[in-house]
Amino acid sequence: MNLYLVRHAIAVPHDAPGYEEDSQRPLTDRGRAKMRDIARGLKVLGVCPNLILTSPYVRARQTAEILKDVLNITQPLVFTENLLPLAHPDHLWEELQAYAEVDSVALVGHEPNISALANLLLGVTGLQIVFKKGGVCYLTVDTFDREPHATLHWLLTPKQMVAIGKKG
Repeated sequence: MNLYLVRHAIAVPHDAPGYEEDSQRPLTDRGRAKMRDIARGLKVLGVCPNLILTSPYVRARQTAEILKDVLNITQPLVFTENLLPLAHPDHLWEELQAYAEVDSVALVGHEPNISALANLLLGVTGLQIVFKKGGVCYLTVDTFDREPHATLHWLLTPKQMVAIGKKG
């Protein structure tokens, strides 16, 4: 399985009036525009997931919708609480096993969960992978044994993704 881990794009700040509930914070205009550029970069790289799993939080859902639109994905988004900011990555690994036959999946979530998931999939401890808002990591998973085992192909910052999109 090709697996793309994506952190949501730039959202309104935690202390923004009118968004006392963290789950309701939307993307900013800048965040939406930058995510479109990032998605164009993914398109240039030939990324086209068959399925997108996303956190139900507004900012993650909006990020996933942009990916779906720019990458012309026809399948509906799948919402999972296993991509919430403090969800345990083991639970998402268990959920992913149900999609083992899917060729390519994008996961849209938050920090610290998305970096903890990358660490779990790569089987590393002591290495801190940090995703910037809109950052993307490409991994492959060959088997869905009991223990996760993935191969890292690349981890790109939003700036790198935007530059790739502009070259295409």
